[in-house]
Amino acid sequence: MTRNGGGPYDEILYLTAGLADLVTGGLRGAARRLPGLGEVREELRARGELAVRRTGPEPESHMEVLARRVAERGTDD
Repeated sequence: MTRNGGGPYDEILYLTAGLADLVTGGLRGAARRLPGLGEVREELRARGELAVRRTGPEPESHMEVLARRVAERGTDD
């Protein structure tokens, strides 16, 4: 069932991607047909962004990255 020497991980990845594509295609079609689903889409997107930020790794502060670079340059001399 696998192509090009792919293992079971590849099959799971492809099945999941196919299911996600099917679901998003269905949602996209439903959003076009029914009025008011645009607001639902916006709400779900906002909630999804918050969930990803809450559970994902916190990005480094821009100022901390710059301070680290300056400190590294100072030790090179």
